[in-house]
Amino acid sequence: MTTFKTSRKIAPSVKRKGFRVPIRALLVGIFITFSGSISYLYITAGYQFPFSCDLKSDPVVSVNQSSATCAVTPDSSSSTAVDNTLGGSQEITDVTAPGDSLYSLLTDNLPDESAAVQLARMFAQTIEASLDQPFDYKAPMQVGKRYSISVDRDGRFLSAALELEPAHVFHAIQDENGLRCWKEEVVLDFKTETLSFEIDGTLTESVLNTGEGTELALKLSNLFRWDIDFHTETVRGDICRVLFERRYADDRPSGYGRILSAVYEGKKTGTKTAILFNDEYYDANGMELKKNFLRSPLSVIRVTSRFGKRFHPVLRVWRKHNGVDYAAAQGTPVWSVAGGVVTFSGWQNGYGNYVCIKHDNGYESRYGHLHRIFVAKGQRVKQRQRIGTVGMTGLATGSHLDFQLLVGNRHVNPLNVKMAQSLRSVPAPLTDRFARLAQDRLLALKGLMVTQGPEVNTKKLTLQ
Repeated sequence: MTTFKTSRKIAPSVKRKGFRVPIRALLVGIFITFSGSISYLYITAGYQFPFSCDLKSDPVVSVNQSSATCAVTPDSSSSTAVDNTLGGSQEITDVTAPGDSLYSLLTDNLPDESAAVQLARMFAQTIEASLDQPFDYKAPMQVGKRYSISVDRDGRFLSAALELEPAHVFHAIQDENGLRCWKEEVVLDFKTETLSFEIDGTLTESVLNTGEGTELALKLSNLFRWDIDFHTETVRGDICRVLFERRYADDRPSGYGRILSAVYEGKKTGTKTAILFNDEYYDANGMELKKNFLRSPLSVIRVTSRFGKRFHPVLRVWRKHNGVDYAAAQGTPVWSVAGGVVTFSGWQNGYGNYVCIKHDNGYESRYGHLHRIFVAKGQRVKQRQRIGTVGMTGLATGSHLDFQLLVGNRHVNPLNVKMAQSLRSVPAPLTDRFARLAQDRLLALKGLMVTQGPEVNTKKLTLQ
């Protein structure tokens, strides 16, 4: 049996008249006697102690999760008022970041995911009805769009607002009648302005260099789409002058209205003029700009391989290239260059997803390596109707469109061929009226200096 020895220190003692008293016990006794005496004196004097032992009413503690602070609600009998800054609703106001969708904004800020999805769907329905175009609430939105979301102290949805454009502001609110969503009524105004710029790079880059937006560049490209291929025919130093409407929503710039007139002076294209008259565009001689064929099947392209003999990038052999390759991002819309009937739609060996369209006067256009196809064999299509999207199906090393044009069953260079045209002129009874309008609008552009930004046109124009 093992014995464990323990030791403890014994407090020193003092001999006093035949018995021993420990010092520790003596000190405790003195302290108790002294404390009792002090307490008796304070009580008899009516002193009020600075604390209370009443446990009947506990204080209410509220915690703010966002700021990691808490506040104690005082008892109602307290004479000191405390401002509770945590009560009421909370509003989140920000702008969209890359990758943000309406769905992600709502689900990230609302704890109830089912309520967030319901709200996103209602927002999308209202936006689609207002803009008359599809709106995917799960698709990324443009960066920098303002939004706000309000919730109560428990995180329940109260209201939200989304500004797609100054003229397109949408609201949603949760009240006693349920969930409601609507478009804000915005007062629109238009002011006529002029812009003159020099081509330096692409058309879009040149417009952006002046401080204007991509929307104006797209309008110009669309305006001259029958006469100018802005991807192959522009030269550095070309001059473009524009008379246009700037749109204002509640006195804030909100994009662009109509282009009233434009003049493009190009080294390859010569001078091209567009004048808006009776909702159609005409040149300076009163001939309508709209023709049977577009100059290009895409809006944003880059020629990577031209018509003629070339070294095939996949087969690694020299062979004739019967079309033109336009590089563009996958999913870029592809449209028909003219009205006609679809003669083939489907898979075609090395061309991948392939579409052929028969046009009038013996013309035929073909579109290869498509990612998706939106038309079927035998279907009639209109000019600039979307027939598919750019892809890299078949024998392709990257995303692009192989565009071919045939005349009388013979391949021709799409960049050089003169398209068949059906020219229409201003109706005879309106020629004098058109001449006066054209003179006024071209005079507003004549001699306009090339600037780095828009200049307000102070001349009053009578719009027809």
